[in-house]
Amino acid sequence: MPPTRISDYNRDQLISFQAILDIMDKLSREEMEELKIMARPYLVFRQRLDDYHSRYFSDYCRKACFDTGLSACCGFESIITFFSDQVITVLGSEPEDIETMIETLSRSNNTRNCVYTGPNGCLWKVRPVSCAMFFCHEAKVSVFESHPEAESLWGMFLDQERDFTWPTKVVVFDEIEKFFLRYGVSSPHLYFHRSPGLLKLKSESGLATEETVRRKP
Repeated sequence: MPPTRISDYNRDQLISFQAILDIMDKLSREEMEELKIMARPYLVFRQRLDDYHSRYFSDYCRKACFDTGLSACCGFESIITFFSDQVITVLGSEPEDIETMIETLSRSNNTRNCVYTGPNGCLWKVRPVSCAMFFCHEAKVSVFESHPEAESLWGMFLDQERDFTWPTKVVVFDEIEKFFLRYGVSSPHLYFHRSPGLLKLKSESGLATEETVRRKP
């Protein structure tokens, strides 16, 4: 049989995940602990965001989107993923979870949904931040009308997200990329060190954009 042809999106996702797994396999216990400590504040933020989603949006989103198959957020393949998104979900996954994701990416996506959508929802243990922070207009109107306090909380989460992903100061997503660059990682998702927009933002904020990253043996 001819090999399965996968999309460019799947290929790029596989490249990044495999690069992460290859480097993690060589890290010492101390280096892995350093990485986990780096990600810890972000995981606290994500737990609070997940609690917020469960309390205010979960029922609405499941009935309006997931059960009907009409999801605005999971109905297309090319979701935006940062390299740090991928690192963090690997840190929170069991080997069998990673194996399922690799197998899924290694075959063509013949559905009309995101490649990561499984029968029980998203395959990621820690969903990409672009997914976690997405609530469609209709969902927000409905929820905020019924629960006015949810709207002010949402504003708080929008501000907190920038503390991890908006490089006008030292942020976790940038630091995680820097950690892996020290080991010579190559990935199409290193946006904090490759994206012209993010590099411009860092430069305008006085952050180094052409730093020398010493590669570890």
